[in-house]
Amino acid sequence: MALASGPAFAAAGAAAQTSKPADPTLQTRSLAGAYLAAKSAQLGGDTQEATAFFSQALTLDPTSQVLQQDAMFAFLADGRFKEGAELAAKLRDDSEAGKVARMTLGVDALARGDHSAAIAQLDIPNPSDLDRLLVSHLMSWADLGDKRPDEALSRIDELDGVAWYPIFNQYQKGLLAEVAGRPEVAKTAYAAVVADRQGAQTSPDAYLAAIEGLARIEARADDKTAALKTLATGLELAPRYDPLLALKADIEAGRPVEPTLTSVKEGAAETLYILGQAINRGDGQQVALLYFQLARALDPASPALLTALAGIAERGERLDVAIAYYAQIPETSPYHRTAELQTGLDLWYAERKDEAKAHLNKAVADYPDDIQAHTALADVLAADKDYKGASVALDRAIALSEPVDPTDWNLYYQRGIAFERQKMWPKAEADLKKALELSPDQPSVLNYLGYSWVDMGMNLDEGLNMIRKAVDLRPNDGYIIDSLGWAYYRLARFDDAVSELERAVLINPVDPTINDHLGDAYWQVGRKREARFQWNRALVGDPKPEAEAIMKIQAKLKDGLTPDAAGEAKAAPAPADKRADGGAAAPAETVPAKPASTLQ
Repeated sequence: MALASGPAFAAAGAAAQTSKPADPTLQTRSLAGAYLAAKSAQLGGDTQEATAFFSQALTLDPTSQVLQQDAMFAFLADGRFKEGAELAAKLRDDSEAGKVARMTLGVDALARGDHSAAIAQLDIPNPSDLDRLLVSHLMSWADLGDKRPDEALSRIDELDGVAWYPIFNQYQKGLLAEVAGRPEVAKTAYAAVVADRQGAQTSPDAYLAAIEGLARIEARADDKTAALKTLATGLELAPRYDPLLALKADIEAGRPVEPTLTSVKEGAAETLYILGQAINRGDGQQVALLYFQLARALDPASPALLTALAGIAERGERLDVAIAYYAQIPETSPYHRTAELQTGLDLWYAERKDEAKAHLNKAVADYPDDIQAHTALADVLAADKDYKGASVALDRAIALSEPVDPTDWNLYYQRGIAFERQKMWPKAEADLKKALELSPDQPSVLNYLGYSWVDMGMNLDEGLNMIRKAVDLRPNDGYIIDSLGWAYYRLARFDDAVSELERAVLINPVDPTINDHLGDAYWQVGRKREARFQWNRALVGDPKPEAEAIMKIQAKLKDGLTPDAAGEAKAAPAPADKRADGGAAAPAETVPAKPASTLQ
């Protein structure tokens, strides 16, 4: 069940960046100029620059309430909690920003240990369902901070009326009871979450955290068998979830098991983190960002929180910011492995490619038995056209995955591509077939193997049917439709080629390879003016074609599709979807995963 929308923070918005001192060179001559520059930077996601301009604007007009509202949201989103809280004190009763201001002041009071003040600030008027849940949980932690555990637990019990409340309430009750020294109450609350598998859909993070909490209580009570059974439930849902794997290793090794958390501040931060994770998608991401930044005011070193903030930075393509967050996660944390692998991928996408390869090679050395470490290294090596290195890394990943299961299809698919690029077709074909054996309906694999067969003039009917099936499975993928059109071209079915390639170019109008293919097909059916138009579009496509492709297109524009050029086109090595090195987009699995897309 999705959470209800409309939290108080919905008005906020800008992605987080690592806070730095304002650049003294950023100066404007007027209030309007500073304000417009701040809003422009905010809309562009540059919160560091936004806060610098807002600071200037506030110097020019410190009394403007609209300016104070926008600046408060910007400071909070940028992680500059002190400045945000100072503005919140002025906006506590504001009709537009008052709810956010009071939540901020409540968090500030919790951070200072003034629990009575926190309760007073968090008593906001007309709360939404999400606001009500959040402030009630935070007030419960303030109750506990004032040594009123019964009131804290009762406040949770009184929260009802909303279908998605229970998983959050029971998880918070477990945390409160654990910190209050009531392990049996905590155990019952955590167990209620674990028993509600449907609740895992509402908040996977709360569900897995409750499993971890229950297992910790069981292990600390010397019930190792029960603790491992509880962890098995979580690992069935999330087999590679590092916090559960680390706890399992500690229990099996007989190492001491620490409680889930130990302080009111950590508990209040966990409240903000868990609710932030529940809404951390789509339009809710900006609200989640502010929840995370408020949580940092209470628990700035939380590895889970730093990982979440890095993920938001990655989705906004602020990769240096993400790398800085990951760098704060200590080696002793279960989140460190993910941080290291994501850092390697972030370095690659930040065009720091040598650093990326060095970082991931070190990660493989540090985690030699970790499949994802080897696949992350293989990703960047393949993108760097080091297909031999990629296939070696994937050899190790596949060896570690034994016995294989259907989820391992992508390992064989990627290695098949690496072999094909090395002109080792028998090995490539075997891996692509193995990938389909493990997962028969993968469009990328069907497309790759099917096109390869058609391209080599073998298994023509089966190959064409594979590509058609891939198109049926992914009808809006312009690159796979391009494959079908180019396969028809290879078979001299030019009218069919035109039909499919026109569909592909409607979906991906600026792709240079698809435009080039359509130009060739138009030429073959006598539509020469349109062919030249498509070739010209290919030259200005995005991404820009490589130098060799540009020369060939320019030759076609000058002389038309000569017999030599037509023969070369019919022997083209790959359609747009198959190529990682010809200017067109490659399949998602042949290049490094976009940051945060595969590891977290």
